[in-house]
Amino acid sequence: MSNKDDALQEIALIARNNKLSIEDIIRALAPSVEKTERESRSIISRLFGYIGGILVFAGICIFVGMQWENFGSAARVIVTLGTGFAAFLFALAITDDSKYSRAATPLFLIAALFQPGGIFVMLDEYSSGGKPEHGVLFMAGVMILQQAATFWHTKRSTLAFTTIVFSCIFFVTLFDMMGIEENIIGLVTGLSLMCVAWALGKSPHRPLCAFWYFVGAATFLISTFDLVEGTPFEIVYLAIAAFMIYISTVAQSRTLLLVGTLAMLCYIGYFTGKHFSDSLSWPIVLILCGVLFIGLGSLAMRINRKYIQQKAG
Repeated sequence: MSNKDDALQEIALIARNNKLSIEDIIRALAPSVEKTERESRSIISRLFGYIGGILVFAGICIFVGMQWENFGSAARVIVTLGTGFAAFLFALAITDDSKYSRAATPLFLIAALFQPGGIFVMLDEYSSGGKPEHGVLFMAGVMILQQAATFWHTKRSTLAFTTIVFSCIFFVTLFDMMGIEENIIGLVTGLSLMCVAWALGKSPHRPLCAFWYFVGAATFLISTFDLVEGTPFEIVYLAIAAFMIYISTVAQSRTLLLVGTLAMLCYIGYFTGKHFSDSLSWPIVLILCGVLFIGLGSLAMRINRKYIQQKAG
């Protein structure tokens, strides 16, 4: 017996036990006009809410820009840091209110934009020197504490995203101040972001993992190529790209599959252009590369269907 037959039997049993008629079931399944109108009003209200928030944000920015030269130090801090912190408090206040909770997301984003700028303005107006990197570390550290603590309390995906952003800023700046090579920083950051994306994929914040998989994998592969380019280990990059495709099947991530496939195709094109561009066999190599690209694209689609879509289903 199929799953559909089992489901129908369960529905019939529930209907008999609760004395439900066919009309009752049809009425429950059919979308009511009132429900449709309510959903339509909700979409329109949300749309106008977002547009209104954008206009308010644009108005504040334009006003601050026009009056900036006329502001004193305290006024500059208030209109930047004060505005951002006020938006943060408003967002925090309505987070648990089901009627206004949707407005919390744009307010949190506005706060995440205004507060870092306000901290930089405060440091510029009142600090007595020091390296710019110290200011970046201070800003990122303060924002990490605020965003992470709020995320711990509210469990909102927006705050998880901003926490990761400020954490990247903090650690990249710190590693740069420690004199670590840029490519090493890229490797560590890319690998860390892929691990974070893996954890997000196992959590209620799964929609965020695709973006961070892309950023992490792209950063890792670009840094790897810069390290091995022109060395005897250059061919290892191809193996790393292939391993990225394998990881995409384990993580069930189309983003990793896309990045790994593009990395492999780009390296093959780079390698053939570097070593065969002056050869008479170059047209043949181009044809073979085209066939290889088509084959790799077909393989990527097959991997997606067999190991990603099927497992996700």
